[in-house]
Amino acid sequence: MADIAPWLMASLSQVQALKKQKKLSHALLVTGADGVGQEELARAMVKDLMCEELDQAKACGYCHSCQLMTANTHPDYRVLDGEEGAIKVDHIRQLTQRISQKPQVGQNKVVLITHAQAMNINAANAVLKALEEPADRTYFVLTTSQSSSLLPTIRSRCLLVNVPTPNLAEVTSWLHQQPDGDELASLFWLTTQPFRLLAIEKQQKTAIYSALPEAIKALLQGEKGVDLVLKGVSSANIEDYCNGLAAILHQCINHSAGATLPSALADLYPLIMRRMSIQQIMLRYQSLQKLKSDLLKTNLNPVMQLTYELNQW
Repeated sequence: MADIAPWLMASLSQVQALKKQKKLSHALLVTGADGVGQEELARAMVKDLMCEELDQAKACGYCHSCQLMTANTHPDYRVLDGEEGAIKVDHIRQLTQRISQKPQVGQNKVVLITHAQAMNINAANAVLKALEEPADRTYFVLTTSQSSSLLPTIRSRCLLVNVPTPNLAEVTSWLHQQPDGDELASLFWLTTQPFRLLAIEKQQKTAIYSALPEAIKALLQGEKGVDLVLKGVSSANIEDYCNGLAAILHQCINHSAGATLPSALADLYPLIMRRMSIQQIMLRYQSLQKLKSDLLKTNLNPVMQLTYELNQW
C-alpha cells in the first residue's frame, strides 16, 4: 500500500507477515499517541484481512471482497467509532449477533472498533466475551490512544501493534505531499500529530487555528477587543478555541523551560510573558481545561465564558 504514511509501514508489514504465515491472532490492538495514525493503519490491516487471497500477505485489490471494501459496502465488515460517542453494550451485542453467522461474501469477517477507550464497562465486558469465545473466521481490530484505560483482560487477549510517533522531519515531509499540507505545517504550535492536523483540515477548521496567534497578539497590543477576537465563537467551535488558546499557553510554558518555540508564536511569546508570570500562565491553562470539561456537562454561554477567560490575559 504505497499511500500509507511511511512510519506505519513497519507495523503493517509485521502484521502482513503473520497473516501470510497463518500465525495472526484473531484480535489486534493498535495503540499509539493520539493522531499518529492508528486508524489509518487499522483500516489498511482490515483490507488485507478481508481479501479472499488468504495466502497473500497484502490485499490483492481485485477479488470481490477487495472491490466491496473499496466501495465500502462489504457485508462482513463492521465498524464502531468511539469518536462519535460512547460505545455502549447494545452496540456490541448487535454487532456480535451479526458476526455470529457465516461470512456472506468472502473468507473472513472483521470488526473494527476505533477509539476503543470510548467503550463503557458493560460494552468492554461484552467485547471481552467475544474475544474469549471468538466466532469462526472472525477478527477483531481495536484502536486506542489510551490503552491503559482498556480492561487488562482485553489487552492480554490481543496482539499489540504499537504505532511509533513520527519525528518532526517525517511529519513535515509527509504533510508537504498532502493537499494544503504547507498550511497545516504552520500549525505545529498546536500539534505535530499528523492525523490530528488532517482531521482539522477535513473539518474545515484550519482557518480558526491559523488566525488565533495573530488575533491574540492584536488583543494584547490593544489593537483589537475581546469581542472581535471571539466574533466567530459558537457552541460548535468553542472547543477549538479552547484547544488553541491552551496550546499557546502550553508552548509558552515549554519555552520558558528551554524548549524550542514554534516560529508562529515568536512575536506573541514576549507579549504573554510581560502580562503573566509562569504561575499565572499555568492557572490560565488549567482554567481552559476546566472550561472544556464544564462545557460538556452544562449549557454555559461559550462567548461569555471565553470573554471572561481572555479578560484575565
